[in-house]
Amino acid sequence: MDIDPSNKIVKLCAEGMSAEFEGKLEDSAALFRQAWESASDNFEAFIAAHYMARSKLSLEEKLKWNLESFHLANAIERDGMKKYFPSLCLNIGKSYEDLGQIEKATEYYQLGADYSDILTVNPYGNMIKSGITEGLKRVGASRNQNPILASLIEKWCERKDLKPLSFILPSYVGNLGTIRDNNKIANALSYLSATKCLNDEEQKLIEELIISFQN
Repeated sequence: MDIDPSNKIVKLCAEGMSAEFEGKLEDSAALFRQAWESASDNFEAFIAAHYMARSKLSLEEKLKWNLESFHLANAIERDGMKKYFPSLCLNIGKSYEDLGQIEKATEYYQLGADYSDILTVNPYGNMIKSGITEGLKRVGASRNQNPILASLIEKWCERKDLKPLSFILPSYVGNLGTIRDNNKIANALSYLSATKCLNDEEQKLIEELIISFQN
C-alpha cells in the first residue's frame, strides 16, 4: 500500500516537515497534530502517528507515538504494509535505546532486521538497513559477526589489498544475517574465489566461508 502525495493527511505532514526544516517547530508540531486529529482511517492515522513522533516531545512520548504508528500499521490487513515495518521497528528500537531499555531496544532492532529483506535495494532501503545495523551494534547484538571473515577483511585493510575488499565490502556492510543478505555474501565470496587473487591459506578460508554462508 503506497502513500498518496495528494492525500490530505500526507499533505499536512509534508507541510509540517517543511516547517520543521525552517526551524518553525511549533508550527510543525501543530500541523502534525492536525494531521492526527483529521485522520479518517488506520492508514492515515499510521502516517500521522509516525510524524507525531517527530515533534519536540519527551522520550516517553516519542516512544508512545512510534508504538502507536507500528500498531496501526500492523492492524491494516492490506498488501504492501510490511514494507513499512523495518523503519517503524528502527524508530521504536531507538526510542527504547534512548530510554535505556536495552532489552526492548534489542527486540525491536532484531524485528526490524527480520523484516529487512522486504526493503528495496535503493538509498532509502540502505539507510534503514544501516540504521538497524548500527542499532544492533550499539546494544551489543550484531547479527553479522563472522570472526573468520572479519579477520580476513582486517588483514586486507592492513595490507591495503583493494581487490578482495571491493568484492566483499558492498555485501558485508549492512548485512543483517538474513537469508538474502547471507546469499549476497556467498555470491561475493564465490566471485572473489574465482579470481584466484589470494594466497593458498586465504583461498581455502574463502571456500569454507562460501559453504557456511550458503547453509
